[in-house]
Amino acid sequence: MKCPYCHNENKLDALTCDFCMKELPMTEERKLAIKKDKSIQKKSKYHSSMIKLIGALLGVIAIIAVIVIAWLRTRG
Repeated sequence: MKCPYCHNENKLDALTCDFCMKELPMTEERKLAIKKDKSIQKKSKYHSSMIKLIGALLGVIAIIAVIVIAWLRTRG
């Protein structure tokens, strides 16, 4: 979000300018952009956590498979 007073760049969801400390205007367009950005961040975070969970599950399955194979070799 570019400040209309000092023309410095701020975060999209900033309420005041980080440089001149003046209140940034909250238009309907900006509200929609903030909502869309937060939705994208939420989906990205969910996707990232799902990838980590699947990786952890595959690692546990691999460890169990190694243990079972080693146990079967020692029995026979």
